[in-house]
Amino acid sequence: MSNSFTRTSLSSWIDDDSVVDVFPMRDAPFPTTTPWLFFRKEQLAVQTRDLIYSFILTSKESGTILALLHCLPTSDGWVSPALAPFGGIMPAAPCHVGQMAFLLACVRDWVIFQGGSKLTIKTAPSCYAPRTHEICHRAYLAAGFSPNHTYSNHYIPIADRGFHQIIEPAERRRLSKGKKSGLVVTMQQGIFDGATEDFLRECYEMQGYPLPCSSAQLAGWTHVFPKNYLFFTNRSEGETVAVAVMVRVSDDILYHFMSGYLRRHRVLSPALMLFEAAFDYCLSENIGLLDLGISIDHLGNPKPSLSRFKQRIGGRVCEKIIYEARF
Repeated sequence: MSNSFTRTSLSSWIDDDSVVDVFPMRDAPFPTTTPWLFFRKEQLAVQTRDLIYSFILTSKESGTILALLHCLPTSDGWVSPALAPFGGIMPAAPCHVGQMAFLLACVRDWVIFQGGSKLTIKTAPSCYAPRTHEICHRAYLAAGFSPNHTYSNHYIPIADRGFHQIIEPAERRRLSKGKKSGLVVTMQQGIFDGATEDFLRECYEMQGYPLPCSSAQLAGWTHVFPKNYLFFTNRSEGETVAVAVMVRVSDDILYHFMSGYLRRHRVLSPALMLFEAAFDYCLSENIGLLDLGISIDHLGNPKPSLSRFKQRIGGRVCEKIIYEARF
């Protein structure tokens, strides 16, 4: 793709072998394919009504897009992404640390020019692409960003073994007990319906938490790419007792977005069957990684009990870093 863009960029920077242009996101050129859902233009467009700025790193010689970064100003400084689970640098073609650091330096210059004093970047878990994570990490440090938070993120690599083989014996007994009690899990793809939202809201409020996003946001996200949003529901004699919302981030990654269960059914561990169903779905769809996410409450405080549960069902730990630069 040539960097003779159809729309004029707001600003442009040139290095020895690279060019960075900044556009309003709606006008920005994107690579032909964008592997991760949260970097796709249509998904970015429904995250916020505010103006997102897209920084495009290209090769000066070939015009090939090498990497992108999207960010926007908020009341608490500039952030990347808007409301998605992660943002930051998205490599689109092979590029080195120096080129990524140049991209980040241009972003810093733009934020300062716009009167910003802070930029926060929430990145994907390192398990998504370990080598890319390491290269990006070095670029963030070289460009003056510091890890502000480093979370423990759990994930399950999907192999040929079944779910019952990777979970601890106590969880196997709970899983068997739930199935014998008559619990049944179904899965559907599509938009976020009112009944599912009401159920999850009830579950969250029972624990003293608000839902992590509004009704309008949930509806908007699922309408854009409905096939990427999966709803696993566990029922007992027709009554919904647990729900898990999963997002297919890419061909190879399924992400646990949110879930809840009725506490009066806790003895049957209904959530356990949801993760077994998600694991089996990954096997059937040749998805290599089930991302269980980080274990924090709505205030960002650690939830040790949730972390232990993820470990007991076979979750491994990787890091998920939030970087910050102050100007």
